[in-house]
Amino acid sequence: MTRKILVVSTALALLPFDVFAQTDKRPQRKDSVTVSAGIPKEQLALEAQLDGVISQGDQALRSGNASDAIKQYESALDLVQKQPLLTEREPWVLKKLASGYMQGSRPKDAIPIYAKLLAFRKGDCESESAAVSDCGDAQYGLGVAKAYSGDFLGAVTLFSDAQANYAKAEKSGGFHEFTMIQVKNQGQTKLWMGIALNRLGRTQDALAAIEAAIQQLSRVQSDESILIGIRDDAARSLQQAQTILARLKSTQ
Repeated sequence: MTRKILVVSTALALLPFDVFAQTDKRPQRKDSVTVSAGIPKEQLALEAQLDGVISQGDQALRSGNASDAIKQYESALDLVQKQPLLTEREPWVLKKLASGYMQGSRPKDAIPIYAKLLAFRKGDCESESAAVSDCGDAQYGLGVAKAYSGDFLGAVTLFSDAQANYAKAEKSGGFHEFTMIQVKNQGQTKLWMGIALNRLGRTQDALAAIEAAIQQLSRVQSDESILIGIRDDAARSLQQAQTILARLKSTQ
């Protein structure tokens, strides 16, 4: 039993804290310069200020200084919450802050942030369209934070919900690249599901989940018709899944 716990701890160490590293090529909000028509100058100035603070946080995070990044993201959140003109940017800032907490090895601080992000996605969670993938992203992020915090039972529930939503998004009729992103997301979620299940003592279910993850990630990694960034993301997770599967099998 001790060896199995050690393997799971090693498995967690193999996976990155940056839970929003999943490649997603859906259209994102453009910056203020490209959407400035009809926007008040006051709002443009505030958005430029916000973008500057976030940029400093991103730079700190890239440099490996999660502590400074978190301070910048917390300042950005304070700005957003004090300025009504920036209200719509709050989910974006929260995502940055949650990622900062995770990379700063503070998953318990990330949990309420991810919970709030999931609450923002309530409508998407009830959707039958491609937007349900956004709900899956929020569930996945909260699940990873819970797993790192030791709440494996709560994580399994969230991973199960996220996986189902990614599957619905896959079948929503989007273009091929979007479909393959959802396949990749399912594979990455199943990998985490396997880790959590194993920690709960459900070894056979864990092995089945990781083997299923490998199948889906292999499918994405080998699809030469999609962007290389998506394939590379799948390849990284595939290597992690194969390593973790081998280590878990070695304990049987």
